[in-house]
Amino acid sequence: MNYFVKFLILIYVALGIGNCFAQKNKEQEQIFSYLYSQQGEKAKNLIYSKFLNSPSSSDQVIGYVYLAEYYSLMDDEKKKREALELAKKTAKESGKPIDLAYVDFGYSNYYLKLNKNDLFIKVFNSSVKKFEKSPENSFILAQLYSNMAKIKAKNMLEKDLEKDHFKTKQYALQSGNQILIAASMNNLGYFYIGKYNLTENRKFLDSAYSNFKKSYDYVSLIKDVISRNKALTIYYINFASILREMDASSRQKEQLEYSLKALNLATKYKNLSSFVPAIYNTIGNIYKDRHELHAAETYFIKAHELAKKDDKLFAAVRIQITNNLSVFYEDNKNFEKALYYQKEAADLIKKEGQKQFDNNTKSLEIFYDTEQKNMQIKELAEREKSYAWQRILYVGIIILSCFLIVVLIFVLNYRQKINRQKNSLLEAEKKQTELVLQIEKEEKAHLEAEQELMKLKQEQLQKQMLVTSIQLNRKNDFLKELKDKLGNDPVHLEKALKEEQLTDSEFLEIQNLIMEVHPNFYNRINEVSKSKLTNLDLKYATYIYLNLDNLQISNILKADPNTVRITKYRLKQKLGLKKEDDLHQFIQNLTK
Repeated sequence: MNYFVKFLILIYVALGIGNCFAQKNKEQEQIFSYLYSQQGEKAKNLIYSKFLNSPSSSDQVIGYVYLAEYYSLMDDEKKKREALELAKKTAKESGKPIDLAYVDFGYSNYYLKLNKNDLFIKVFNSSVKKFEKSPENSFILAQLYSNMAKIKAKNMLEKDLEKDHFKTKQYALQSGNQILIAASMNNLGYFYIGKYNLTENRKFLDSAYSNFKKSYDYVSLIKDVISRNKALTIYYINFASILREMDASSRQKEQLEYSLKALNLATKYKNLSSFVPAIYNTIGNIYKDRHELHAAETYFIKAHELAKKDDKLFAAVRIQITNNLSVFYEDNKNFEKALYYQKEAADLIKKEGQKQFDNNTKSLEIFYDTEQKNMQIKELAEREKSYAWQRILYVGIIILSCFLIVVLIFVLNYRQKINRQKNSLLEAEKKQTELVLQIEKEEKAHLEAEQELMKLKQEQLQKQMLVTSIQLNRKNDFLKELKDKLGNDPVHLEKALKEEQLTDSEFLEIQNLIMEVHPNFYNRINEVSKSKLTNLDLKYATYIYLNLDNLQISNILKADPNTVRITKYRLKQKLGLKKEDDLHQFIQNLTK
């Protein structure tokens, strides 16, 4: 019974922890939604009530990270950096890997804005490794990969950019957060538009259309009304843009409908007013495509007037609107106005460049000032630690010195003993080396003597073979003469048989001599032969090897010279030689 109770308690605790994680993720997503829709005060109140006022150090770390995002929305770089420093300090004190991962996540957003690629990649890799260990961190992982895609796109790093967009979409879908999912699809859509503009491959345009279209399914599920209206406005703007890219002529009415829907929302809600100039600009382009130039000019001017009044509007949008108006007047041959707006666009680019430079300089000053203070604090802490170690070190040095003196005396005595042993060993090795050299010298002399003996033996055998060959010729000549004298003598057949036996016997003797002098001759000739050689073939090869001509072979074998030539020709064919090849030279070279 006690075990059963413990088991139930464990299940209850596990469910409690799971619900706690789920609740914390839900609260983080709510803060994210408020920051997304620029509801700063609501985000700040939730950060303090649910995280910073919590007794849990892990909750406080998360709270400080989101507080930094709140100050980023408020454009307060100093307080943003202070919040991140507090997050880092709290995480170090807790020592929990997940707390340090959240700190890295916070710094990834910070370094993204500063365009500090090397520092961003460092904290990105560190945080991703920790967050990927738990499936409940998909919400954070989606934001991390989205940041990676942004920093690569910002620095024109095309490599693996599609992979990062897919990762963002994958983790966004796992998290179930509709804002993140819709945003990931929008970003992937813009990525494909960029690919289409580079390659003009319509499959990328179709992919962009598919992602923009599908994002609506998730936009409609966003619970917070203000966030949903913002996401819906973005959807209408994006869809109107992709329709214009796909087919500017046949779907102009549909483009205008989506643009007017976006305009209706953006003018209705104050937090969406920053979208109005861009929407006017889009509507102006639609009327321009339809050649309704008066309407187009009206919307371009409206967009320009609003853009000039709104200092918080993205500089890129203001520049695009002004430049668009310049192009419109240039296309309609109104060069005076075209030049005016072109100059204005150039001034905007210059001012924005300076403003961005000043903002980056200010942010970097805060960054380096904080880093310098951190370095000074670290230096002081290390110095204090160093002083304590120095005292211990001095005492240790004294003890070690005494110990080393004793060891040194022992070592000196030991080395003297080792040196004596080494000297004895070297003497023995020297004698052994001399002995080995002497043995090697004797072996070399013995080998040379054997080689000389072998050479003499070979020469002797060659002489013996030559003598035998000469004797053979003499015998054959003698037999020929004897045959001529005997004529039709009755004993002619018996003598002829004896002569044949003599010839075979002498051939075997010659064959044995050749095998003794050149043992590989018969093996080699059988190897190179294309078909099996007969005993007669081997006889012919042997006599050719002994450098006998056709007449001599004819006399030895008692064969007609024509028969000798024919037999040699067949042997040549069996050996695979061509007509122009020299049979004598080929056989002579077999043993070389």
